[in-house]
Amino acid sequence: MKRIYKTMAAVTAGLLIVGLTVSTIVFHSQKESLKNQLGAVYTKAFEQLLTDVDSLKAKLYKLNASSGTGQYTMLLMDVWRQTGDTESSLSALPVSYAGTSTLTQFINRTGDYCRYLSEKLTSGGTLTQDDYNQIRQLAVSCGEVYDELGTLYTTGYPDENGFAEDVFLASDEEAGNLDFSNQQFPRLIYDGPFSESTENKQPEGLGGFEVAREQAARTAAEFLGVDAGTLADAGEQNGLIPCYGFSGVRDGKSFEISISKQGGQVLWYMCESCGGISAIPTDEKYAELTASARQFLTQKGYGQTAASYAQFYDGMAVINLAPVQDGIVLYPDLIKVWVDIPSAAVVGMDAQNYLMSHKARDLNGLTVPEDEARQTLTAGIEIKGVRLALIPTDTNEEKVCWEYTGSKDGQDYIIYIDARTGAQEDIFVIQHTNNGTLVM
Repeated sequence: MKRIYKTMAAVTAGLLIVGLTVSTIVFHSQKESLKNQLGAVYTKAFEQLLTDVDSLKAKLYKLNASSGTGQYTMLLMDVWRQTGDTESSLSALPVSYAGTSTLTQFINRTGDYCRYLSEKLTSGGTLTQDDYNQIRQLAVSCGEVYDELGTLYTTGYPDENGFAEDVFLASDEEAGNLDFSNQQFPRLIYDGPFSESTENKQPEGLGGFEVAREQAARTAAEFLGVDAGTLADAGEQNGLIPCYGFSGVRDGKSFEISISKQGGQVLWYMCESCGGISAIPTDEKYAELTASARQFLTQKGYGQTAASYAQFYDGMAVINLAPVQDGIVLYPDLIKVWVDIPSAAVVGMDAQNYLMSHKARDLNGLTVPEDEARQTLTAGIEIKGVRLALIPTDTNEEKVCWEYTGSKDGQDYIIYIDARTGAQEDIFVIQHTNNGTLVM
């Protein structure tokens, strides 16, 4: 009988060993498969970034050879649209915000500058020699960025491990990385939203005290719902808003978050996303995505927000939301929220505008009622919506306006009428594209 028990025990032990071995092999195989799939997604995203930067460079160089105001204006707007695609490709990569924020700012400013020049030409103005010189310098700088990216790619970035082993490579000193924090980009001097005076503006929404890294880690952990001890140091960023960087893994997905040194506020957050096909969601789906973004901001303490416009890239919706005070939409405090389209889960947030501009405001003293402001609109425009909004101006002022959305002759517009003077303050043309809504 004892011999039988010993035999049965040996057989059972053998089966357990075999089972564990098979399970280990299967688990390792699944892990490797997932790792390879993820690496392939990010490799494709990096290749798309290369394509977009190359396209941006080519379009900037086209401006050097263009003649004629009409053609030049169209090329300027084409560059502006291309910068949106390029920024989206960059944001799809799991790389350090600290390392790429300078590059992102360069891309944003390039697009904004070209849009400003286009509006200048459209309104009957002319370009100066300084404008042409800056366009040439932008093309040269864009070429340098492309060369740097191309060198990384040809020398094996991402390597055979893709991005799976160390997702945020800008904090890895031994790996080729996308660290552009020390890159010198041309400064754009012009009378627009990124003018010299705007860049020298001090953040107004941070608070007056400076926090240590330990406190910043606790803030990041609370925001993410993770243990502070699981956060890894992702370096520091001494840009417009100096911040501490942290990275980690939550629910099997890598993330990075930046906390401002002054005030300990969340500046930026991005979680790994699998990407997908760029397509405009249905109205019902878009309402779901917007509701998810607004709920996220409410839970994080930003209060009531109103949706502005959205763009759709790589299976994600970038929804722009502005806080609301006394029924007035505060556009200077705009917050960008990334939402995964299939799951409607929030995967990222950019609060830089909010931290730069948010403050207590006196919004009283409105003297022009809505029905009176409506009378100043051009005849024949069909009004689809109206609300009060605080908008920034090119002179760094803020004005409360009646915001009218409407259409005329098949073209959609947004028109702003000053709620204190009744004067038309601004007007935008709305363009609906495969990547979402653009305003010009």
